Amino acid sequence: MAQRLIFAAAIALIAAPAAAQTQIVPSERAIEVIGSATVRTAPDIATIAYALRGEGATADQATATLVAVQKAVESGLASLLGGAAELSTGTVALVETRDRSCDDMRGRPRLSQGACAPTGYLATLDSSIRTTTVDKAGTAVGLAARLGARDARLTGYRLADPAEAVKRATLAAIGDARTRAEAAATGAGVKLGPLLFIKDQTSAPDLLVTARSFASAPPLPAAPPPPPPIKIGLKPQPIETRAQVVLRYAIAP
Repeated sequence: MAQRLIFAAAIALIAAPAAAQTQIVPSERAIEVIGSATVRTAPDIATIAYALRGEGATADQATATLVAVQKAVESGLASLLGGAAELSTGTVALVETRDRSCDDMRGRPRLSQGACAPTGYLATLDSSIRTTTVDKAGTAVGLAARLGARDARLTGYRLADPAEAVKRATLAAIGDARTRAEAAATGAGVKLGPLLFIKDQTSAPDLLVTARSFASAPPLPAAPPPPPPIKIGLKPQPIETRAQVVLRYAIAP
């Protein structure tokens, strides 16, 4: 709906000089052009992913260890990033571990005794963080690893409001199409008439899905104060947003 309003406003602005025309020419006498534009926007969302792990002789011990690591990591990241972060949790698993001598039976039914008796339990949990504090994202990766997270990594950047970038790119593309149409009319020795048709050929942007915020989450138990995190400087590349439109203008008599 917002893009339709933008197009309507853009058409009104572009077609305004031709509003005084009283004679409408047949639509086949027209100039059709394609306009395109690319705008670059600094990312304001960074995504961090990591895995949590807990081990124990029993399932309860493994789960308790996992929960302790989870609390430490989340508390540390909340302290570093503040309310400008959103936490999501993914796959959780609790599996039995067995002696290596049982490996040759992998994939086949086996009894939980003898060489294949469980030696312990392993609990895992995949988690991710989205933060608007982009400049601290690298530091957050190092802190998460220090507090017990595994495979901590910065997985990418996004825009919190991609629709705004699409608006700017679309308006720029319309302006580019208008310039091309005027150049074509001048080269052909004709006068550009009113705008007859406009079509957006831009793919729809991805929607940003957010999870719960640290600010609204239940308070986490205070973890022992860690040493100051090691700062990692980041300079992400701007995110490019492209737009393409088709405009058809009548040729004035």
